[in-house]
Amino acid sequence: MMSGVQALVASARRIGILLAGSILFLAGIALLVLPGPGIPLIIAGLALLGTQFTWRGGLRPGLRERFNAAIAALRRRASLKRSP
Repeated sequence: MMSGVQALVASARRIGILLAGSILFLAGIALLVLPGPGIPLIIAGLALLGTQFTWRGGLRPGLRERFNAAIAALRRRASLKRSP
């Protein structure tokens, strides 16, 4: 059982994570049209927000497969450019 102070710290930590993730996500959206690294910030914001929600567990396997497929496609494309 949590004491009042522990509950307050846990709530403050959760609010801080939600706030930081939201700021990263919104900054990434803004940087899609402004000069800067928009997509990495969006991914970082979603990853941070995903630590606080249970739905992320269901999304992770599909995203991992897509990520691996994208990396494999990039490697194939890079190897095709190198061969004469």
